[in-house]
Amino acid sequence: MASDPDPDPAGNEQRVSAFIQWLQDNHADLSRIEIRTCETGGGNGVYARQDVSADERYAYIPHKLVITSRVCRQSLATNQLSGRALLASFLVHQRFVIKDSFWKPYIDILPANYHTPLEFAKGELSLLQGTPVEHAVDDRRSKYMMEHRQALEATKEVIPKEMFTWENYVWAASAVSSRAFSKELVRGYDEHTADGEVLLPLLDMMNHQPRQPVSWVALDNGIEFVTGTKLISGRQVFNNYGPKSNEELLMGYGFCVPGNPFSHFHIKLNYENDPLYKDKQELLQASGICSCDHYIRKDGLPRDLLPMLRVMAMTDVDVHFALKKLQQKGNGDDIRQMLDYVGLHNELRARYLLLFLVQKKLQVFEAAEKLLTTDPQTENAQVARVYRTEIGEILRATVDRLEKDERLIMVFACGIQASKQTALPWYARSENNEAEFAKPMLIDDDMEQPASKRARPSSSSSSSSSSPDDLEQRFLESALITSDSFASDPEFAEAIAQVDVDPDVLLTLFVVRILATNGSPWRPAVSRLEAGFQHPMMTEEEEYEEMVEEMNDVYHSLFPLLNEHFPKVFPMHLFTAERFVWAAAVVETFRVEVPKRSCPGQVVDAVCLL
Repeated sequence: MASDPDPDPAGNEQRVSAFIQWLQDNHADLSRIEIRTCETGGGNGVYARQDVSADERYAYIPHKLVITSRVCRQSLATNQLSGRALLASFLVHQRFVIKDSFWKPYIDILPANYHTPLEFAKGELSLLQGTPVEHAVDDRRSKYMMEHRQALEATKEVIPKEMFTWENYVWAASAVSSRAFSKELVRGYDEHTADGEVLLPLLDMMNHQPRQPVSWVALDNGIEFVTGTKLISGRQVFNNYGPKSNEELLMGYGFCVPGNPFSHFHIKLNYENDPLYKDKQELLQASGICSCDHYIRKDGLPRDLLPMLRVMAMTDVDVHFALKKLQQKGNGDDIRQMLDYVGLHNELRARYLLLFLVQKKLQVFEAAEKLLTTDPQTENAQVARVYRTEIGEILRATVDRLEKDERLIMVFACGIQASKQTALPWYARSENNEAEFAKPMLIDDDMEQPASKRARPSSSSSSSSSSPDDLEQRFLESALITSDSFASDPEFAEAIAQVDVDPDVLLTLFVVRILATNGSPWRPAVSRLEAGFQHPMMTEEEEYEEMVEEMNDVYHSLFPLLNEHFPKVFPMHLFTAERFVWAAAVVETFRVEVPKRSCPGQVVDAVCLL
C-alpha cells in the first residue's frame, strides 16, 4: 500500500535502501522488482525491474520475516491480547520503544500517517454525513477505544503509557487493517503458528488494483507472490486486496478507487418483529438465504435481496402454502424457484418496501449534502468526495431502476386485466388457469423465459407511453380494487353510502357483489379465484376456528339486514355466509398498500386479484 508523499525524499531513499538491504540480508527475493516513489499520488510503490511472464514468481520472503502472533507475544511478553490489538501493540512497541530492533527497517518504511476516517479532521468528516461510513466510523472508533484500553493494561510493563497514546494506537491499528494478510499463509509453519492475521514485509507494499490476477502462495519455507498476467519492465506491480468496495477500502486502507466495480451500498433487512418470523426464517433458510445483509451495486440488485423481500412481504396464507410446498417437496431448490415470483400482490408489496427503504436512504443522503458548508482541499477530503459521489450514484441508479420496474409492473397489470391471463400465485390457480399464467418481465428478469409464460401484449400496453401520473391512475382504476372502485357499481355505491361498516368489510361485500355483476371488469379475476383459491381456514377449521367464528359474527351482523333494505344489491342466494367468509379471506390475502407517487405520503388500500 502506498504511503504519503515523503516531505524528505532523501530520507525516504535512505529508509528504502535500508529496508531492501534488510530483506536481502534475510534471504528475501526481490530480484525482479524494485521499490521507488510512485509516479502518481506519491508514496512508495513496487515496480517490475524486468519482464515477468504470467504464472511466474516475482517476490518471496522467508518465514523469518513474517510477523505472527507468536512474534508479537514474545516481544510484548503477554498472552492477554490477540488479533488486531496484538499486532497494533507490537507496532507501537517497535516504533516508539525499541530503537534498534530486528524489525526497525520494516517499521521505518511504514507510512507515518494513514487516510482512514478515524484520522479525518472535523471538516473532512462532514463529507461522510448521510453515508454508511458516517456510522461505521463511530463503530470503528468504539472498537479501537476498547482495544486500546485492553492493550494499555496488557502491555503496561513494556510500553510506557505516555508512548501508548490514542493517536499512536490508531496509527498502528490502521497499519494492521491496511497491511495484514490471512493466517492461512503460514498455517503449518511450526515455529510461527499463527492464531490471527500476519504482516508480510515487502509483500504488503504493493498497491491495490481491482481484478489484478495474482496468487499468494504458501511454501514450506516462506511465501511468494505469483503474477497471473505478464509484468512489464518499468511498470508498477499491483496486488489485489480482493473484491472490496470503496467503503471497505476507505475504512480499512484510507483510499478509494474511482469507478470501483465492487462498490456497493449496504442495506440490512430486519423482520424479527414479524409475527410469522419463525416460519419465514424456515423458508429463507430452506432456500439458502441466511443473511439479512445485502449489498446493492450500481449495475443491479444482489441475488438474494428480492427473494428475501418476497418472503418478508408474504401474508399468512402465502406462508402457509409455501411451507406446505416445502413439506411436500422437501427441496430447497423448489422453494428458491418459487421465490423468483410468488404472486402479483406479493411482488408489489416486496418492491414497494424496497423502494421505500432505498428512497429513505437517498433522502438522508441528499439532506446531509445540502448541509455541507465546508469543502476542505485536503487529500482526506478528496478521498471522501470520491466515496460520497459514488454512494449518491448508486442510490440514484437504484431508485431509478426500481421506479422503472414499478412502471413495468403497472403496464403489465393494466394489460393483463384486459386479457385472459392471470398472475395469481400457484396456490390460487386452478388447473384450467395454469396455461393462462404470466408474470411481469422486469429489468433483472431472465429474458430467455419462454414466450408462452410472458404477458401477451394488449391494447393497454400503450400505457408504457403514458405519463407517470396517467399510468398510475389507470393502474389504480383498472388493475386494483379500491374504495374508488365502488363508483363503477352505482347501486352498490348508493347502498353502502347509507351504512356504517369497516372499510375491509366494504371491500369484502364488493368482491362478492362482483360475481353478480356481468359488466364488471373484475368479474373474470374473481371468478378465477373462486374456482382456484381456498383459504386454509376453509379446510383446516381447527387451526382457524377463531377466525372463522369472527367472520361469521360479522356476516350475521350484516345479514339478513342488508338484504331486507337492499334486496337487489345484496341477494341472499349470492351473499351466503360461506361466500362472505371466502371473500373476507381473499381481501386479507391479496391486500396491497399502494403508495401514490402523484401524492407523496398518501397510501391507497387496495386488493390485487389479477
